[in-house]
Amino acid sequence: MSANRIGRLVAALLVALIQAPAERAQQLTREQWGAIPVAVSHAGGKWIVAGKTNRVTLNETNLALTIQAGTAQWTMMPSQSGDMLVRSKGEQLSLRLADAKKISIVPYDAAFKTGVKISLSGWQQLDLELFLTICLEGKNEEIVFDVVANEREATLRQLDWPGALDARDIDYTLLSNGRGTLLPRNWSREYYPIRSITPEGKIATTDHSLLQSHVIESWSMSWWGFQKGNSGLMVIVETPDDAAYQFAHPAGGPTVIGPRWRAQLKRFGYLRSARMVPITGGNYVDMAKCYRRYAMETGLFVSLKEKIARTPAVADLIGTPQMRVSILRNLKPESDRYDTKDPSKNYSLTTFDERAKQLRELKAKGFDRVLVFVAGWPHLGYDRQHPDSLPPPERAGGWDGMKRLIDTCRELRYPVIFHDQYRDYYLDAPSYNEQFAVHEEDTSLPPQQFPGSRFGDSKQGNIPMMRHWDGGRQAYLNARFQLGHLLKNYQLLFDRGIRTQGIYIDVIGYVPPDQDFNPEHPTTHTDAMRGQIAMLNWSRHHLGIIATESGADWTIPYVDVVNSSGGGSKAILVPLYNLVYHDAVIVSFGARDEKTLLQGLLFGGVPEMPINQAGVSEKAMTLMREMSALHERVGMLELTKHEFLDRNFRKERTTFADGTTVTVDWDTMSYQIEPQLK
Repeated sequence: MSANRIGRLVAALLVALIQAPAERAQQLTREQWGAIPVAVSHAGGKWIVAGKTNRVTLNETNLALTIQAGTAQWTMMPSQSGDMLVRSKGEQLSLRLADAKKISIVPYDAAFKTGVKISLSGWQQLDLELFLTICLEGKNEEIVFDVVANEREATLRQLDWPGALDARDIDYTLLSNGRGTLLPRNWSREYYPIRSITPEGKIATTDHSLLQSHVIESWSMSWWGFQKGNSGLMVIVETPDDAAYQFAHPAGGPTVIGPRWRAQLKRFGYLRSARMVPITGGNYVDMAKCYRRYAMETGLFVSLKEKIARTPAVADLIGTPQMRVSILRNLKPESDRYDTKDPSKNYSLTTFDERAKQLRELKAKGFDRVLVFVAGWPHLGYDRQHPDSLPPPERAGGWDGMKRLIDTCRELRYPVIFHDQYRDYYLDAPSYNEQFAVHEEDTSLPPQQFPGSRFGDSKQGNIPMMRHWDGGRQAYLNARFQLGHLLKNYQLLFDRGIRTQGIYIDVIGYVPPDQDFNPEHPTTHTDAMRGQIAMLNWSRHHLGIIATESGADWTIPYVDVVNSSGGGSKAILVPLYNLVYHDAVIVSFGARDEKTLLQGLLFGGVPEMPINQAGVSEKAMTLMREMSALHERVGMLELTKHEFLDRNFRKERTTFADGTTVTVDWDTMSYQIEPQLK
């Protein structure tokens, strides 16, 4: 045998030895190498993605989806006219997704998720392609949806996909607006999450506020859900910054809700994702706990224990009542809130020294711990001339009076923070310059910015305006410039030896971050959040305690305290927010009425105690004391359960991680805490 032949045989043997393991690997089952066992098939105009438990069926003609999860079936509406808005050659076109002239559906396998990919193009010869994927992912076979657009001349401005759930046979829709809403399918009144409702149960025609994420009244957390018997289905929006939802609930129902993706600064831009999670043998509590796990895995959840480790002063707030003290209110005549019938109501002044005296008296009465919020300290009063708040009002005592009040709080061991604001941009502020105001895309009416869309708005060119608050006419300050103004203000305070123990930054946890189309500093919703996060981070490092209004969940990693502003419900209130975040943030409840205080007890919050208690009933004071004592016990514990104890939702109970229960009877306005507080 020649040397060449021997060499060829040796080489062939080596190749065989090398290839054998690879060939054996190809014979392994999907489960053996970690992929999920999902089968994709096609027959009769339908694509089926089948796992061990869940099955998704796609109609290739109208793109309707059906999800079979155990014994429960959930059906999404087919593609409909207007489910796409496209901009091309200066014109906005309303199209139907399923009307694409070219539709290609093929299997899609990323190993950890498996399903189908849909490629669409050819609407009216537009230069636009869409790529959609529908997959089962992970051991639990959750259904995940991705969508991305290949935009050239034509741009995708809005897309409703997947379609809204056919809700004719569901029992309830779960919405995360406010603290949480349980909306029965046949709710007798017209319902809209963010727009005002008239006493007659109609949506106010004067309110054109848009549904969008990161606004506490429509979407305080990035999920919603459905309940049918003992089965549920929840939708988690994993890319919420430029998202909303399709929504309608006429009087008597049913509720229509599904994902809606909006453009970012004129273009669809990046990939959008949503996840549907079937819940078997559970209800809204199980959905909230599923989102809690998601929040933990994605970094949205930061516990109070972690926050105390980075800011030890937060520990002193557990069980501590909060107190808001106002210095100056001075409404401008052009404000919508200005009282023309009794102008004396438009002005009130309590000096810094008078407030210091009241706090000393409070301490003498035995109130050892109070978190003091000072409002109305700007030069012209509450909600005036932001972001240029200083110097403090001379009539209230000026710089010296302000320092005496802060020093008094320190002496009394009452932590004190300023109620501050950096979004509202008043036209009479010394620094006002329209180039730093938020610009909308064009001059079209009505303006889109919230809450002017509710309270009455106007527009100056591309700049949205309103005049609802005390300071009259205002625009909205671009979030890129908010931190700079905060720094200049607090440097003035530091220069005069005035140091608070934290800050309450108004608005940002309540309203969505502002998109700005100004070409000199274009700002996406995500950019705006980064600017506001920079304020929160600087404030925690240099001041301490961080509080904001209401606390849409993107703020949770950065804030310690939120209030319950916007925390009610126009349907049935359920504590979805608290079931997710109770041990991640301290929530306060005002002493406006007995109902609010009972909610504070039920949800394990802390009370907002008025400094002037002359008109406060003994029952209200008892409720506030009980709330403080309860929070001392459960403030850093998970709220594990909520349940209604009757069919009319008039008696309910919460359970905390240590077994403590709070039961409230709304017919008798009574409560019971077990084990009893000492």
